[in-house]
Amino acid sequence: MQNATILFEKLYNFRDVGGMETKDGNFVKSGVLFRSDDISRLTKKDLDTFSQYEFKLICDLRTSNERKSKLYEFPKSWGIELKHVPIYHESQDLSHREFFQLLVKGSKNLDFEEMIKNFYRCMIIERRQEIKEIITLIANYHKAPCLIHCTGGKDRTGLITALIQLYLNVPYDKVIDHYLVSNALVGPRMKKIENFIRMMSLYRVSSQQIKPLLIVSRDYLEDVLQEILKEFGTVENYFIKGCGIDKNSLNKLREFLLNK
Repeated sequence: MQNATILFEKLYNFRDVGGMETKDGNFVKSGVLFRSDDISRLTKKDLDTFSQYEFKLICDLRTSNERKSKLYEFPKSWGIELKHVPIYHESQDLSHREFFQLLVKGSKNLDFEEMIKNFYRCMIIERRQEIKEIITLIANYHKAPCLIHCTGGKDRTGLITALIQLYLNVPYDKVIDHYLVSNALVGPRMKKIENFIRMMSLYRVSSQQIKPLLIVSRDYLEDVLQEILKEFGTVENYFIKGCGIDKNSLNKLREFLLNK
């Protein structure tokens, strides 16, 4: 599968959002919108590869705490516009020190699956302004290619990607499959993170307990997508009525991302 090809030394979840056929016979353009994990990890060799994409816009969804020690910049000659649009739940916007204090003190009572599911619900309900900003940015920037990324490239980036693909009329199951590819791509790295978290918690947190933090689950995405569809009927209505995105911007997004 092309989507599962590792192209970089330190990026594991970098891939094209396009290439899929829609239910009405169009195709999502390849080479226009990409998704990724944390690009602050790019090595010198990675930067050479990255430069070949000639990105015009990068949307960074990480929190301010996440960005503190992992900032990045690119040569001005590359002409990249960088936009920081943090999407987070309060439980996620912790410093490393605060996170590990939470692990040690509350290890027995921590339910990471519930935490992740609450985070997804928070994104679709409390972060609608940020979703509007991201979609409007991409739609009106209209220069390709663009990149969306967060830290793992699986949850925040995964949700935004899924919403865009569903708006473009990509079949529901294909959207879910694309989302789940993250497990294959970030699995090896997540194992290292699991070991690190367990060590820092003084091994008070089990591997099974940590697992929900390190994977994507069909339930995570489907729960919030079904909530959106139940309330709004379509992702387009969610964008317009829920997030306040104007119809003109959505038409531009469709024109930007679809081969007709």
